[in-house]
Amino acid sequence: MRFGFFFFAEYINVFIISAITVVLFMGGWNAPFPVPHISWIIDPSQLGIGLLFIVGLVPVVGTLLFAAPFFLYRSKTRWWVALILGFVLFNVVVGGVLGLWAYINFSWVAGLFWFLGKTFTLVFVFVWMRGTLPRVRIDQLMGFAWKWLLPAALLNLFVTALAVLVVDSVPGLGK
Repeated sequence: MRFGFFFFAEYINVFIISAITVVLFMGGWNAPFPVPHISWIIDPSQLGIGLLFIVGLVPVVGTLLFAAPFFLYRSKTRWWVALILGFVLFNVVVGGVLGLWAYINFSWVAGLFWFLGKTFTLVFVFVWMRGTLPRVRIDQLMGFAWKWLLPAALLNLFVTALAVLVVDSVPGLGK
């Protein structure tokens, strides 16, 4: 159990780091492209008694309609298996339609969608990199840091300072 909690905490850390990275560097809850906002808000109180028919009949009829191809396609399929498959498929379709409706009508749903999509993409990249790249011993990592990364960082610092001096000394390029 202790080992399970250790792994659980590690993956929670991956999710939190991914979420912070999305907020700080990837636009957070904003879409990467402009999304038109259309309002199709339906007031259920205007439907009256029709709302009861929609809530009562649409799931039954939808389940039967989605179950019919499974029952008719294979004669060996039992009726209850076809009903379960039709019920699951109907709920997936209705969930998708309601999700699309909420995405179009409510900006916070769209923001939540983009935030979670970006975050889970980064979590996927974390897990993918962890699974495919070789594991490095700490002495190899420290040797790489001292022998390559520190000189590269110092070189970057000096080249940037030189570039700032050159740009400031040339008339017309600086401030």
